[in-house]
Amino acid sequence: MRPLSPRPLGIRALLVGTAAAGVLVAGFATPAGAARPGPRLSEPAGRLASALHCTGDPAASARAGRTPVLLIHGTTSNARANFSWNWDRAFDSEQRAHCDVDLPDSGNGDIQTAAEYVVYGIRHLHAAAGSRIDLLGHSQGGLIGRWALKYWPDTRGMVDDYVSLAASNHGTVVRAVQCAASRSCTAAYWQQSTGSKFLTALNRSPQTWPGISYTQIYTRLDEVVVPNFDAGGSSSLPPARNVSNIAVQELCPTETVEHFGMAYDNAAWLLGMDAFRHRGTASRPRVSTASCGRPFMPAVDPRTFVTDAAAALAQSSVSSAVATQLPAEPPLRCYATGTCRPAQRA
Repeated sequence: MRPLSPRPLGIRALLVGTAAAGVLVAGFATPAGAARPGPRLSEPAGRLASALHCTGDPAASARAGRTPVLLIHGTTSNARANFSWNWDRAFDSEQRAHCDVDLPDSGNGDIQTAAEYVVYGIRHLHAAAGSRIDLLGHSQGGLIGRWALKYWPDTRGMVDDYVSLAASNHGTVVRAVQCAASRSCTAAYWQQSTGSKFLTALNRSPQTWPGISYTQIYTRLDEVVVPNFDAGGSSSLPPARNVSNIAVQELCPTETVEHFGMAYDNAAWLLGMDAFRHRGTASRPRVSTASCGRPFMPAVDPRTFVTDAAAALAQSSVSSAVATQLPAEPPLRCYATGTCRPAQRA
């Protein structure tokens, strides 16, 4: 598999000439009149920077009309396992700059902590591009950006398209049953369980923001994010002009892809790329069905598919085995409950 860039773009260079325009908050300059930045990032700046892996020139990509993308992996995975053999290759082939973020603890830990890495990634890539960016998330990666946008308002004006693959936007009854039965789950599984305090806070109105196009792509055969049988399922967001909820089976009726496969599925790729390449959300009638029936997206190498997929599944298996188990859901941060003291606010 293609190795990710070992270092993110130089943040010091990005801030030269901008810090004088406003107050520096959490490593980024906030110009006068800009949206408030939200709570201070509690994670060390060095750790946030080292978790971001970038490829290509974001500014040049943006000038060429290829909006840079921040990719966010799912629970138990990492950037390499989730995206290096599929979507990263797709973006490389069209010379679209992109950054992949590695969530701490392979996405098994507190999503509130992991969201800070996404906030950092959005701000970083936006500053490098000099324009709005796109987000692509799989599973937890499809919902965590919504937490960032909700509680760090400055990021809302930095994002154009938000494409999610099998997002756990409204939780899953599978994890709810599992965690309740065992009375022990990882933080992320507790938080993605249907009815969790985390999801209640996330989905307290509004669930979406004007100016951002949300394309929520799901499969009716999802065995992890359940239920997801129709547009009223977990992945879907409330109907709006800037929201498209599309099952891959609406484009290709014979699709049999499950949750994991959404990371490399051909129909999911067709819909996702339609969103990235056009203004607004993906439009199912606009997408050609000529390639329906293909098992995976064009960027996936059929010669290495078995080993690539096996490595991704192995990553999930190993991280699950060593992940910290908790007897209950982590408490909500004060910014989500509205109880922060002045010293805790940005």
